[in-house]
Amino acid sequence: MKGFLEKAGTSRAALLMLAVALTLLIDFSGISWRLEQMVTDTVSSMIRPVPAGDIAIVAIDEKSLRKYGRWPWSRRLHARLLDRLKQAKSGPVVFDVLFADANGNDPAGDGMFATAVAAHGKVVLAMTSDEDPGDGEVTEVLPYEVFSDVAAAIGHTDMAVDRDGVVRGAYLLAGAGAPRWPVLALAALYLSQKYRVMEVPGETFDSRPPAHKGHWVRSNKVLFPFVQGPGGFPVYSFADVVEGSIEGKKLAGKTLFVGITAAAIRRTFSTPDMAAGAMSGVEIHANTLNALEKNLLVTNAQGLLRVAGLILLSVVAGLVLLFSRSQCILCRLVAAMIIVTVLSLIPVLALGVLLPVVPLWLSLAMVTYLLMRRRIGSLQKSSTRDALTGLCNRRAFDEHFRNMWRLNGRHQRMLFLMMIDVDHFKRFNDLMGHLKGDAALKEIGRYLASKARRAGDMACRLGGEEFMLLLDMDKQELRDVEAYAQQIVKGVRDLGIDCRDDRRKYRLTVSLGCAGMVPGPGHTRNELFDMADKALYQAKDAGRNQVSCACSEDLVSDVKADSAERVVSSGLSE
Repeated sequence: MKGFLEKAGTSRAALLMLAVALTLLIDFSGISWRLEQMVTDTVSSMIRPVPAGDIAIVAIDEKSLRKYGRWPWSRRLHARLLDRLKQAKSGPVVFDVLFADANGNDPAGDGMFATAVAAHGKVVLAMTSDEDPGDGEVTEVLPYEVFSDVAAAIGHTDMAVDRDGVVRGAYLLAGAGAPRWPVLALAALYLSQKYRVMEVPGETFDSRPPAHKGHWVRSNKVLFPFVQGPGGFPVYSFADVVEGSIEGKKLAGKTLFVGITAAAIRRTFSTPDMAAGAMSGVEIHANTLNALEKNLLVTNAQGLLRVAGLILLSVVAGLVLLFSRSQCILCRLVAAMIIVTVLSLIPVLALGVLLPVVPLWLSLAMVTYLLMRRRIGSLQKSSTRDALTGLCNRRAFDEHFRNMWRLNGRHQRMLFLMMIDVDHFKRFNDLMGHLKGDAALKEIGRYLASKARRAGDMACRLGGEEFMLLLDMDKQELRDVEAYAQQIVKGVRDLGIDCRDDRRKYRLTVSLGCAGMVPGPGHTRNELFDMADKALYQAKDAGRNQVSCACSEDLVSDVKADSAERVVSSGLSE
């Protein structure tokens, strides 16, 4: 993996592919889910949808509890409510109240309520689910048979609570064994004469049949912004409606949601806009209908559409990040994130399909890290490399020299330093031009780099036409070092870098001074450097194109004292 990342760091095409792969991997793993929800919630809380004018809430509030006493009430009160609403010519009436059992203490009240439901003709009753704590079996809790037989529709009250405890939308269909019951708001929409439901929208889930009928199945999940705060849906007290305190024209034609809002007995749910506080179930159902009527539904992209969308967005963002002309990597990152965020809004506005942007942001951040790492590595390399030849510069050479001096001193091994000077390079430059001179130095630099074969070896351009070669040789005898130096001089000559003037032809050669020393308390690196420098000048004074070697008194015992400094001629260059 590390090798792939290092390789990717050198290729923009590889980085682009890495950005796509990281986006898909992050999205598939789900590690960015919570951060994605935070982004979605922030955007959702900024959207303030206008409530539909045909939706209102009849609230079982504190005033109603004071009026009619402890909850639950006799069904006679609900029958009176329906009679009032029928007189006012209201639209569908949706009860977010469960009437699952007969009231044994007031059977006449049940009869009155059933009659009122049938008389109104557009009443939606609620159903829910009940899970057996023993075996996990889920059963449907439907309205009492007397009521369900006369109800216009039945809808489920299941809330789409995400794993972080926030309600961001609704499951339009749910049921035990199969999602056959519409949510209350969708059931009310079916009864409306102003809207026709051609197809149930939303995100579908695994369609395979469950292991048993007692499995609660949800489907067609949709997301939508919530109407919050002042200026929301009209709310009328249950008691005021029953007692006739509300004018009929305010109720005429409206879909009315009847539910509990009294703080003592209501159940509340967190929504994306936490500033507005938690919502009761009846308010969420009203918001669901509002989103259905105004087509404010958003569905998470699924399957191939999700994959294709993420690939397309990551490619676009990657192109901006990797191929932009701006030298500021962070500026390119910000531009790429803004562009990909704006582009992700297009499918939301056009198709109501939501693509996640956080996996894209995270993948872009990772690729940016690799770009920064490559930029820093390039700067570090350029600070230690000679721009012309690619060899290390004096700064890097000195640091390596120090490290090798300590290492060889610890193991009492000889360390050899070669100083190399290109012969008559000024003449070559004057005859061939500076471009040819630069090309010649590059070729010599490549050759010297090839001669630094061991881990402790290093070739360096000292400046101009001067080079250095630090050698940590396995063979410690002077004659072996001399032979290696002779190979270098011959190898440069064999490169065949020629020039000529009006009189004769010249071949580019080098002079080499070599020195060896065992690092220790009695010696310094400067001494070894001076020895190699003096040996180089002796080689140049002796006619160039040759080697001069010197060693300290600590050279291996088989080197004679009278050969501590000598010049080895290698012939003329012409």
